[in-house]
Amino acid sequence: MLRPFWKSLLVSPALLGMALAVSPAATAAETKSQAGVAQNEAMGFEIAQVEQSQLIEQLETYSNGDGLETNQQVTSVSELRDVSPTDWAYEALRSLVERYGCIVGYPDRTFRGNRATSRWEFAAGLNACLNTMERLIQENVAVLREDIEKLKRLMQEFEAELAALGARVDNLEGRVAFLEDHQFSTTTKLVGEVIFAVTGAGGSRSSEDNQAVLQDRIRLSFNSSFSGEDLLVTRLSASTGTGSNRFTMNQPDLRVINPDTGQPIGISLEENTIVNPTATQTFNIGPRRNEEDNDVVIDWVGYYAPVEIFNNFKIDTYVSAWGGKWYDFVPTLNPFFEDFDGGKGSLSTFSQRNPIYRIGGGAGAGASVQLDWLDNVLGPTSISFGYLAGTPNSPCVNGDGGSKCNSGKSTNPATGKPYAESDGGNGLFNGNYGALAQINTNIFDSVNIGFTYVHAYHKPDSPIFGEGINKGPGIVGTSIANGSRSTLNNAFAGGSVGDPGTSTSSFNGSGRNSLDGLEVNPFDWGGKVTNSYGVAGTWRPYDWVNFSAFGSFHNVRYLGRGMSAELWTGGGGFAFPDLFKEGNLLGVFAGVQPYQGDSDRPTTAKYHALPLQNPVTVEVFYRYQVTDNISLTPGVIWISKPEQFVNKQGSDGEVVGTLRGTFSF
Repeated sequence: MLRPFWKSLLVSPALLGMALAVSPAATAAETKSQAGVAQNEAMGFEIAQVEQSQLIEQLETYSNGDGLETNQQVTSVSELRDVSPTDWAYEALRSLVERYGCIVGYPDRTFRGNRATSRWEFAAGLNACLNTMERLIQENVAVLREDIEKLKRLMQEFEAELAALGARVDNLEGRVAFLEDHQFSTTTKLVGEVIFAVTGAGGSRSSEDNQAVLQDRIRLSFNSSFSGEDLLVTRLSASTGTGSNRFTMNQPDLRVINPDTGQPIGISLEENTIVNPTATQTFNIGPRRNEEDNDVVIDWVGYYAPVEIFNNFKIDTYVSAWGGKWYDFVPTLNPFFEDFDGGKGSLSTFSQRNPIYRIGGGAGAGASVQLDWLDNVLGPTSISFGYLAGTPNSPCVNGDGGSKCNSGKSTNPATGKPYAESDGGNGLFNGNYGALAQINTNIFDSVNIGFTYVHAYHKPDSPIFGEGINKGPGIVGTSIANGSRSTLNNAFAGGSVGDPGTSTSSFNGSGRNSLDGLEVNPFDWGGKVTNSYGVAGTWRPYDWVNFSAFGSFHNVRYLGRGMSAELWTGGGGFAFPDLFKEGNLLGVFAGVQPYQGDSDRPTTAKYHALPLQNPVTVEVFYRYQVTDNISLTPGVIWISKPEQFVNKQGSDGEVVGTLRGTFSF
């Protein structure tokens, strides 16, 4: 008669672990951030399953059968009314439940420690905790020595019951002693991911020099915990697909304003010099300094730690010394597509998350706070805020933050003269920076929505959607939207002006434009100040389907030019998890990548005459889970207008095909 009760009792620790992993703030899938995934690595919330039929028989023998078959368990020790906070067992129970999720009580919030049946239940939970910690140690996950001491003391109190259950403390202590002598570190776990990707691009917008390639990216993370609740991440990265090893554009053409006449004039940018940000894939996101050919660098150093201000009020803090991103601690609300630029989500960077999270990056700090007082009004609600600087390590007043400083103004290759504006500063507050605030809430159990604001400064050569890098192409969006001064001018210097074209160096180096100081020089701006407003939401009506969408508006002010522009982006997609097999994923996503879309086009800012075309993007991918550690993801990305340029050679479409293999360990 009592067999169902004991079976449910033995299974409940596993259910409890699942409940603890899903915070009331929101479901894990809906509010996924790298902080949550990383903290799970540190805390090791994995609950062992008890599969001992003899244990059930023993418990039935010792139980007095008090009609408890339908009792279920609660997930917080603080809910157990008859366990006094002054009792030694209270702190032991609280810490073990919150750290490992193994010991629980009855749904009426009583522990009933003096009743024989309750002691058996307690012993079963304690035994599950022993099994859990033993397995974690076997898997090289850190288990605190103080927790083992707590278990030993609890086992003395329940010695007879544990003996009946067959629990063996000596085995656990033996494993601890062995691992302390042999494992790399008692506090550090190695987590790795290796990506192989075969990819190729075609279409009139794709350069003829774009060959099919095999590229890789390797990430090795050393996750260290010193208290069981904090986490230090030190990550090594290497890649062959970053920097200039990305797909480029064929000869782009653009109409700009000729300062000499005040009329539009055509210019052509040099072929194969503009890297196409709209075709960027997640494995192209590598070391921050554009190292190539598998040069190994440290690309991320970050530390997570909860800070308890007072009872039941905790702030989850994050500090990054290098390579920090907003998604490290801020929920991006794009489940299944989001994998922190890893190898298990979408292929394209656009489908991965709202491009607003690509604004700003580097070193700094952030925090997330749960607003429990809003739970009854809006549902579980949290706020996140932070500050990240792009070149915090460089004391140079001017320059790119590299090995040496400069006088402040580098040479414009399109004119042969110094730029009108300085190259921008460095340090924590004088270079690239971003400041973010976000509120995140669950309107219903299956619906999550967030509102985001980012204020940022970008140095002249920095792309707006470049996560704080000093120069180079962006990660998503058109080249005009990213506004990297050096990227555009380097391409323009090797191009031409007019039709038929005169080389840029000849046109700007002689004749009336040169003599009057009125060179065709459309990209000579200073730094850029952006104010960005974003919204994102996700809805999972059934287990087999999830819908997510985002949109953002960005106001850009170009310093030194007295002009501004508007950038727009948005998209949405459906994800079908476990399609045909557990672990598989079908994703379909469509939207418009960041583009410059002022209402007064085609004479944007009086310098560009932009055509009315937007980079519409559609992606379809299917991840097949070969094993727990290996997956294959074929996919296709179609981009209707990769850049806001005129293409003299025909249609503007581009197609990217990829087969990605991901190995995780």
